[in-house]
Amino acid sequence: MDEQNNQATGSSAQSPIYQESQEKNAKWLWLLIVLIIIGALVFAFFRGIGPFAQFRGEKGETVSPTPQTASSPISEPSPSPSAEVDKSEPAIRVLNGSGEEGVASSVKDFLEELGWRVISIGNAQSYEFDNTTIILKEGFGNFESALVADLSEKYSVNVGSDTLEASDEADIEITVGTK
Repeated sequence: MDEQNNQATGSSAQSPIYQESQEKNAKWLWLLIVLIIIGALVFAFFRGIGPFAQFRGEKGETVSPTPQTASSPISEPSPSPSAEVDKSEPAIRVLNGSGEEGVASSVKDFLEELGWRVISIGNAQSYEFDNTTIILKEGFGNFESALVADLSEKYSVNVGSDTLEASDEADIEITVGTK
């Protein structure tokens, strides 16, 4: 009889230990779940994914919620060679020669804001361009100084000695470099 009592007592004594172990495991499981959720939120914030995308700008910089004012009034046109040509006439192709993601797209947006007509963007054959290079089709040399003036605000610009083929759909090709 004592053996049965001991066995009964022994099994009941093990039950609270087993139950305590389950409670510890449940706490660790909840802690793990919370850490995974926090990690996912941090990852989404730094990558600008989901609801955090509105806080990220081009190239990962944080977007300011207040608009910035221009340093010079927009209503006053500045005299420049770019004002003498019809910027919407030539068809421009912008190529990314820097290897940095989104460069061609940002240059396209920049040029279109200035009135240029960009027909396509893409990647250059290599990402070894230090300076931004412009290649023109014959007959479009009159746009060179205006385009160089506009691009020189942000980039170090060279005009290539090559010319685009007459059959090329683009009249001007801009390969954006790292500078």
